[in-house]
Amino acid sequence: MKILVLLIALSVLLGGCSKTEYVSTEPIETPDEIISIVAVGDNLLHMPVINSGKKPDGSYDFSHIFEVLQPRFQDADLAVIGQETVFGGEHLGYSGYPLFNSPEDVGITLIGEGFDIVLHASNHVLDKWASGVENTLAFWENYPDITVLGINKSQAEKDSVKIEEVKGAKIAVLNYTYGTNGLVLPPDKTYLVNYINGEQIKKDCLYAEENADFTIAFMHWGTEYATKPNEQQIDLCKAMCEYGVDLVIGAHPHVIQPVEWYHSENGNKMLVYYSLGNFVSRQLEAKNLLGGLADVKLRFDGTFVTVDSYSFLPIVTHYNANFNDFDVYPLKDYTDELSGQHGLNYKEKVSTTYWRDFVEKVFEGYAADCIDY
Repeated sequence: MKILVLLIALSVLLGGCSKTEYVSTEPIETPDEIISIVAVGDNLLHMPVINSGKKPDGSYDFSHIFEVLQPRFQDADLAVIGQETVFGGEHLGYSGYPLFNSPEDVGITLIGEGFDIVLHASNHVLDKWASGVENTLAFWENYPDITVLGINKSQAEKDSVKIEEVKGAKIAVLNYTYGTNGLVLPPDKTYLVNYINGEQIKKDCLYAEENADFTIAFMHWGTEYATKPNEQQIDLCKAMCEYGVDLVIGAHPHVIQPVEWYHSENGNKMLVYYSLGNFVSRQLEAKNLLGGLADVKLRFDGTFVTVDSYSFLPIVTHYNANFNDFDVYPLKDYTDELSGQHGLNYKEKVSTTYWRDFVEKVFEGYAADCIDY
């Protein structure tokens, strides 16, 4: 009987050990988040653009410029714009080319339209000298939820890398300009502007690679009016790809440039939008009124962030013959009827066909399949 009891007990014990209760048959849940990033080029506010936003009470509202595209900015997880001009203050006088100064109401509009990141590293950032940068920084201090890049209130801030946390992912964001039109910073305030500097970029990128899941570099670079990248752009792309940058989005040339991928010997893969051109301006050539919107979807699986999809949406700045009404349209929604009413027609005939052909020529030999028509 003792032997029988012992055998039964042993059978129960062994049976218990053979159960799969220690190995879950349920799938392990991991994050699978899609992070949407929308970026546009330079918000280049010539005086006619500024005047178009003036209200009877003397304040300004520029929401009309963003109205058509606004849902894209509002719905994105990160919406980014290049703010070419500073908010130096009314006491310095609002002005357009060649030394720009825009109302602070521009910033209020950007907040209302849903932008999360504002880029200030540009060749016009010193148009109102150091005080213009400092006044711009003072304005943004009232809105801490907005990430301001490219200008800094201290050396410590210049030496730091900003990292956005989005749906659990850490995204490092960087911003640099090639120069400031010959204007220089005071010797005791060299921290105010982020210039393209090989050592600084390497340091920032390596820090981002170590501390973030994904790195985006926003570059103010390139040759004005050139539709292809120059040697500096290409060299910087090769270097940044080696340093672990995942996405580059550029502007400055006042025209669009193409999109392509870089691959480094260390295995990194980097997507580059060389130039989104102008978001809005009162320039007087059709090629300068064609910009781009970068629409990038990232996938975060709980460990890695990768590019899930990407597109380039051509956009058109439309203004009337009196230069007092400005709007920005996706090219695919822009009509021949609208082009016939464009204020540029007094000088140069514009058409949807012209802009489509221009896009095709710029992207020839590059990632043309990403163009969103």
